[in-house]
Amino acid sequence: MKTITGTVTAAEDSMPLPGVNIVVEGTNYATVTDFDGNFTLDVPEDSSITVSYVGFITKTIEVSGQSNFDVALETDVQSLNEIVVVGYGTVKKTDLTGSVGTVGAEDLTERNMTNPLEALQGNVPGVQISNSTGRVGDGFDIVVRGKNSFGDNQPLYVVDGVPTDNIDFLNPQDIERMDILKDASSTAIYGSRGTNGVVIVTTKNGAGAKAGFNVSLESFFGVKEVARLPEMMSPDRWWQYHQSAYLATAANDPNTGAVSAATLADAVGGGGSNTELLRRVANGESFDWYDAVLKSGYQQNTYLNVSGRAENGMGYNIGLGYQTETGNIENEELDKYTLKLGLDHTINDKFSFGTNLTIARTDQNLGSDIAMRDAFRLNPYLNPYGLDGGLFPQPGKLTDENGDFIVNKTSTYNPLLQIANTTNDIRRWNLIGSTYLQYNVNDWLSFKSTFSSGLRQSRRGQSWGALTSTGQDNGNLPSAEIENSHNFNYTCDNQVNISKTIAEDHSFNFLGLISNFSDTFESSYQRSRYMPFETGFYNTGSGQQSTYNVSSGFVKQTLSSYALRLNYSFKERYLLTLTNRWDGSSILSEDKRWDTFPSAAVAWRMSEEDFLQNQNTLSNLKLRVSYGFTGNNSIDPYSTQNILASQQYYDFNGATANGWLAARLANSDLGWERTREFNAGVDFGFFNSRIVGSVDIYDRLSEDILFQQDLPLETGWDFTNANVGSVSNKGVEVSLTTRNIQTPDVSWSTTFTFTKNTNAVESIYGQSEVDDIGNGLFIGESLDAHYNYDFVGIWQAGEAAEAAGYGMEEGQEKLRDVNNDGRYTAEDRVILGSTNPDWSGSIFTSLKVKNFDLSASVIASQGVLVYSNFHSNFANTRDRGRQKLDINWYIPENDAGLAAQYSNSYPQPRNEGSFWRQDGVGYYHDASFVKVKNIALGYTFSDNILEKLRLKKLRVYANVLNPFVFTDYEGYDPEWAAASLNTGRPSSVTYQVGFNLKF
Repeated sequence: MKTITGTVTAAEDSMPLPGVNIVVEGTNYATVTDFDGNFTLDVPEDSSITVSYVGFITKTIEVSGQSNFDVALETDVQSLNEIVVVGYGTVKKTDLTGSVGTVGAEDLTERNMTNPLEALQGNVPGVQISNSTGRVGDGFDIVVRGKNSFGDNQPLYVVDGVPTDNIDFLNPQDIERMDILKDASSTAIYGSRGTNGVVIVTTKNGAGAKAGFNVSLESFFGVKEVARLPEMMSPDRWWQYHQSAYLATAANDPNTGAVSAATLADAVGGGGSNTELLRRVANGESFDWYDAVLKSGYQQNTYLNVSGRAENGMGYNIGLGYQTETGNIENEELDKYTLKLGLDHTINDKFSFGTNLTIARTDQNLGSDIAMRDAFRLNPYLNPYGLDGGLFPQPGKLTDENGDFIVNKTSTYNPLLQIANTTNDIRRWNLIGSTYLQYNVNDWLSFKSTFSSGLRQSRRGQSWGALTSTGQDNGNLPSAEIENSHNFNYTCDNQVNISKTIAEDHSFNFLGLISNFSDTFESSYQRSRYMPFETGFYNTGSGQQSTYNVSSGFVKQTLSSYALRLNYSFKERYLLTLTNRWDGSSILSEDKRWDTFPSAAVAWRMSEEDFLQNQNTLSNLKLRVSYGFTGNNSIDPYSTQNILASQQYYDFNGATANGWLAARLANSDLGWERTREFNAGVDFGFFNSRIVGSVDIYDRLSEDILFQQDLPLETGWDFTNANVGSVSNKGVEVSLTTRNIQTPDVSWSTTFTFTKNTNAVESIYGQSEVDDIGNGLFIGESLDAHYNYDFVGIWQAGEAAEAAGYGMEEGQEKLRDVNNDGRYTAEDRVILGSTNPDWSGSIFTSLKVKNFDLSASVIASQGVLVYSNFHSNFANTRDRGRQKLDINWYIPENDAGLAAQYSNSYPQPRNEGSFWRQDGVGYYHDASFVKVKNIALGYTFSDNILEKLRLKKLRVYANVLNPFVFTDYEGYDPEWAAASLNTGRPSSVTYQVGFNLKF
């Protein structure tokens, strides 16, 4: 035996590495480096030592006659990418037993998105992300492995240990990585909050900071141009439609008994109240409302980062970000300011601490809710100006100097006045902070305490000036409202970690956790009307006192938790993970607020077996199976109690008395929503990892679903919150990355993802036979199923007799008679489809040729059926005076001089049946799409140029966002086809130029 000593440093910056494992091969002799990277170890003569550290390439060194060693470890870039955050810790991806998707900083920023969720879109199979409205700052919707709840299906976001409602406030450049926990084995450590998946966001901090003083500056500027506008009717086409829209209601000629050209013209002219409109039509004087309201928008993102590591080993990271973006309508804009601070310090071989702080200020102006809608509604023969040349409030109700109508068609308000006189301003402060202290008892036992907190303050002020539609409704006087909210939460985590290897082959990692979470929310609201002057929302007290509306609220909820997790590895081939978490929620009933959420997972690294060692085809093969339970308590607090929230006034002995009623029926038996999940997966790699990927299949069943259940009017209550049923999600996820070319000068890689999920209601109210139509719950169908009559065409002239048998007429909608009883009844309603896609997928490709790089991304969503609010307005043939989508509508044979027009898609205007008017049977549309998200071309300057400029890196690039969309959907954009009519916005293409600079 002999004693050796040495020092282990990082080759990149020569900084000492504490905690490095030094093992004598084939023996139990081992040690770890101290705080200064030094080690001492007794070893046999002529032995070899293995030096290994997470994130660095392992080295094996022969001892021979040496006694002192200076070991410099090279950074293993691939290994760094293979570390997975699993909640309260990390594991190597090779040791992972659950289903986790990981996206690194480079992947999050390469497409130059300003929202973290949009940057994540398409990167992880099983994670569906879509734009909610297309309006600046409105955010994105995310669903992990399908909807499994009747209510909130948002995943749990954890930013540096702090639970948050969303991550829209983050700057993508501040994010180091995002890990999406999908199956029960990986989410069970979060127990009751893991049912809908967990998105763990790790921001850049001091732990990964390199030695020295490092500065980077990134900036891009983009111009947003409106693209793929819906094709509305041309002026001539609209005039044809407008005349035909009076055919069904115009007076009959007394001589012929039918509508004639004269009676139709009189109806269209409105008895002389549309002389100006008729003049414009005769002279071809039309107006482009698109051009008047829409404009070019822009976006800019500038990010400065400073990081380094002091001589005492303390790492630091500072990030400053500024984002600004405007919409394609005036007064729609977003400004975001972010500050990121991170410190991490290993004091000695016993103590270490770290802290992270993120501060974000977001200023958002949503502008007018109805301006975009009204701009599309106004027909092309209306313009925004009155006879005096000024803006006129209602272009469709134009009057002359005597106050008589010269245009009398539609009450739609002038969108230019609406935009200029409406304010919808939101100011948010988000603060996320966490601090930890860790004590290492020895090389296998440690204690860690973490305190994390989140603060969100919001102020939303809205005002409607006298020259708005709201002002008009208020007697041409302004009105305003202001709402303030304050949310603070904190989490206190105390954990013990045991990491031990026994006899080389047995590796144990044990986590014990005690966690306490508290969340409080306060709000206040005030509104008034009939203000005597334009004061915005800063002086609501100037309105009439009789219009005052004030309220305030307070909500508090807490969660206490205990958790255990064991990771066991035998010979680094056979892996086992056992997890259990106990949660107690203040929201639920006293006898049901505690529950337990266990899970288990096993994995077999088959590629490490001896029988697969002597071959060059298979480089990785791991089989995974997991089963476990998670929970959900996402329901309104105080649902177990009757809350006096509805103010009522009544007569008490002749005097008006003020009383209160409960707004909902309390449920004292409210309990946990539980989800059990089975997951089987395989991770594979071929040809030295030139082809890598994974396939997962899963089966989830959520039971005792928490739901806001509407009640019959006879009960006297609108609704109650209850555990009402079960929902299943079954699916398959595929991820495949191919490194097609790998040479010193050329590299080309491609990543494919595919997701298919089937969502179905399994039972409601303890049974699985009878649907609840009133609450929209159908056994065996998706939570988002559309239930209605099946529209199959338009009754034609030759089908008049058959139509009459159904109580219909020529030109009206034709429905499928499901039960063939010769009538249209409620029994003919069927499931038409769902907003859940049949499948979704993505393609990412990156090509580098010497200093040039070219990348592109494509996302797809297929089999999506939506009720299109856009079509319900702009393809509504009930309306006559507004602009329309360029549809083909039905015109019967007539004596009014209008050419008959065949259509099997849209009925005769003003002759729709009740199913079109009341049930909206014609407004369901396929919103499937394939979208090219971005195409980027960049150039990175060579080292010799950088040396002259004294720079470490300089890349310049051009990027285009959303250049192409392939879809049959005719509205704004298929991605947000289900958005409300007021908030939906046109699609756009953004052209960007930018640079990445490192000093």
